[in-house]
Amino acid sequence: MKCLNCGTALSGRFCSACGQRHDAHAPTVAHFLHETAETLTHADSRLWRTLWYLLSRPGYLTQEYFAGRRASYLPPIRLYIVISVTCFLLLSLTSVSRDDSTEGRAVVSIDNPAECGELKYNGPGGLQLEPRLQAACQRMIDDNGADFGDALLRALPKAMFVLLPLFALLMMPFYLRPLRLYVEHLIFLVHNHSAVFMALSINMILDAALPALVANWLPLLLFIFLAWYCWRSIKNFYADSTAWSAFKFGTMGFLYVVIAGFVLAFTGIAALLSI
Repeated sequence: MKCLNCGTALSGRFCSACGQRHDAHAPTVAHFLHETAETLTHADSRLWRTLWYLLSRPGYLTQEYFAGRRASYLPPIRLYIVISVTCFLLLSLTSVSRDDSTEGRAVVSIDNPAECGELKYNGPGGLQLEPRLQAACQRMIDDNGADFGDALLRALPKAMFVLLPLFALLMMPFYLRPLRLYVEHLIFLVHNHSAVFMALSINMILDAALPALVANWLPLLLFIFLAWYCWRSIKNFYADSTAWSAFKFGTMGFLYVVIAGFVLAFTGIAALLSI
């Protein structure tokens, strides 16, 4: 009897080469549902452990990763993909529900549509891009910005894949003594952004479930939590003093806002040109 996946001779239910369980029967719907439930609750229970430590112990998962204790947690990139996809899916769902509740009202309002023809762009490739931006502006008016919102939402995950490695490079001068490797900053940012996206996802769920009087406080609570989380993760992972961690948090936070602003601006232009 051989493994159906790699052809290795089997000596039990699981292949010694690739790890696949031997099952010669055609899969049924019941089998598929059981397999899915097992994946979520048993086979990869480290997902729940990872999510708990991600939110409750800032910087801890990054410490564990570089200490070599990795088998008990989801790999950083897989964690980031799972959480970011969930977050952007929730964001798209809330955007759709918001559009439905504001049907008949403009999402994008321009007082004078003729201003689209006067739109100027002096950046690189201005002669080629300016007519396209003017045409995109007119299309935004025609559909109240719906297509632009969809295009921007699709482009944001790609923008984050540019922002993360770029900012990890900018973090290196802050950690020369002792010298930290580039990959340490990158994994640290992957974990922190995963926590941010998870907090945003929880915020969106609570915003939809709680009464408006309570939900109105969520943005403030989210801001306080994320500010505390980012500062604490810097202090825990890089093991600096409280004052030095606070200084780096403030300086790098300012640089992050500036860099993120540029990345989002170019993302917005790219989304506008794509509609």
